[in-house]
Amino acid sequence: MAHSVPNGLTVVFDDRCNLCQRCGDWLGRQAQLVPISFVAASDPVVREWIGDLAPVGDELVVVGDAGEFWVGPDAFVTCLWALRDYRSLARKLQLPGFRGMAKQMFHGLSTGRGVISTVIGPPAGDPLCPDGACSVPVAR
Repeated sequence: MAHSVPNGLTVVFDDRCNLCQRCGDWLGRQAQLVPISFVAASDPVVREWIGDLAPVGDELVVVGDAGEFWVGPDAFVTCLWALRDYRSLARKLQLPGFRGMAKQMFHGLSTGRGVISTVIGPPAGDPLCPDGACSVPVAR
């Protein structure tokens, strides 16, 4: 987690990834202790925020309102921390015995997201893939 406590978070998500879109939909429906907004990794504003410091589009990135950012598993745990019903889980996932497990779980999902996205398809009513036939690049 960051050294300061953010008042708001922005999740930078891969707008070409069905799994990423569905996870964003789920996050948006949860009760939030810290407001979460979303921006597509392809949005030019993302590079203004974090430059080339994070692998935007290849990894989950969360940006705090003071400019701090988290990447990959740390970003995942930060998202959970922002949610009312998952803050205690986020704290547990930061403990030494659980931190490695959280990293393995996140990297497993991240590595397989191309295949998972193909299987689950786009979210219902996705304006980018109205016929459900959008192509999803396989994660590297």
